[in-house]
Amino acid sequence: MFYRNLYRKREMKLEKTILSKIFILKITLLCILSLCACAKAEKTENIANEMEPHSTPLAISEDPEVEIFEDKESESPEEMKSEITESENTGLEDISSAQMQWQVNIYPDMPQPYIEVLKQYEQFMNADNQNLNDESVRAKFGSEWKYVYDELCIYMPSQGIYYNYALADLTGNGFPEMVIASGDRPYIIYNYSETSGIGMEFTTSYFDMTIYQNGIIEYVSAGMYSSTTYVQFQEDVDEWVVIDTIAVDLIDDAYYGGNWGSDGELDTEITEEEYLRIQEKYVTEPMEFEWIPLFLEPFPE
Repeated sequence: MFYRNLYRKREMKLEKTILSKIFILKITLLCILSLCACAKAEKTENIANEMEPHSTPLAISEDPEVEIFEDKESESPEEMKSEITESENTGLEDISSAQMQWQVNIYPDMPQPYIEVLKQYEQFMNADNQNLNDESVRAKFGSEWKYVYDELCIYMPSQGIYYNYALADLTGNGFPEMVIASGDRPYIIYNYSETSGIGMEFTTSYFDMTIYQNGIIEYVSAGMYSSTTYVQFQEDVDEWVVIDTIAVDLIDDAYYGGNWGSDGELDTEITEEEYLRIQEKYVTEPMEFEWIPLFLEPFPE
């Protein structure tokens, strides 16, 4: 009984001790929670204060470029695109409105007669009206543009940079001729003499012109009835003269020579051997030219 009472007393004392420790633990835990809550509240208040907008207005930049940039940011993408497009179009109008001036490229030691020819091409390129179908324009080809070849001018206004010329003695008289070409395709030959002045020998877009080293000019026509004409400069008449003509009918496989008939064909049928023999009589190595650009790059007026 004694042990039981002793045990009971010890048990009660232990219970009191435990209850006392639990009470202290609760008080301690409550204090800790209170402190944490206070710290959290203070932190939240600080964050809120940091996020609160400043009452002091921002200073306006004194740099005008910065102000313009800030104004642009307030515009919509459509408004900005419209302003950019308008600015670009204005620049293009300014460029297109400026008349482009062409200048012929005069080679050093160029003979004076050919300088006159080149200057007339320069006048055509800088003319306000270049419409070859206009009567007033066509009238100039017989006067102030006397030596300008009208067919050569068809594409010249848009492709002037692709035209070239060369100087070479084709007649053997010691005075050079001037050959003007579209690219490297000869179109017209200018020759000069003190007695006859400036002469012109030219082809058309229907014929291919080949100039051989022996001074012979060959014209070959297009079409199924292809003619070949040989021309040579003759000093006694001071001009280029036709010395022979042959043709081949590619449909009938027939060859012709002689003179032109009223039907637009040569009047004498020949053999293939005769046709080739005439070719070999005139054809040598084609002449090679050192081409010079006819015009310098155009520049605004």
